[in-house]
Amino acid sequence: MSWMKRKTFAIVAAGLGLAIIFGGTLGVAFAGTANLSTGFNLVGGPTGADVQAKDWVSCLPNTAWASVYVWDAPNQRWLHYFNTTAGVPAYVNQQASGGIGSIPRYSGVVVMMNTALSSAKFPDQPNQACTS
Repeated sequence: MSWMKRKTFAIVAAGLGLAIIFGGTLGVAFAGTANLSTGFNLVGGPTGADVQAKDWVSCLPNTAWASVYVWDAPNQRWLHYFNTTAGVPAYVNQQASGGIGSIPRYSGVVVMMNTALSSAKFPDQPNQACTS
């Protein structure tokens, strides 16, 4: 490995390490509980296993959240999951329409909130209860 590649690797590794230590996002801040503000929030995805989008938001109050987004890197596009209790038709969340099938482990998840919520709970694996 050349000197430049080693230096670049060291910088990236150090940055990732600091993000983990200080609770960074984009898949490094693990799921569990989070304080969410109104609007855009970046939250870490599940850590145990992939979780269906409907199950991942099941612990949030229905009126508190609007939508969830994850980046589909292989296809270079954003996938979505909208809150259907707000009048959005259910077919919009189908995978054929660009909906999220499941939220991958360690992914960064964008949560769009209608209202702020402290100590929001997100499951780390399928069938996990909403209680702490």
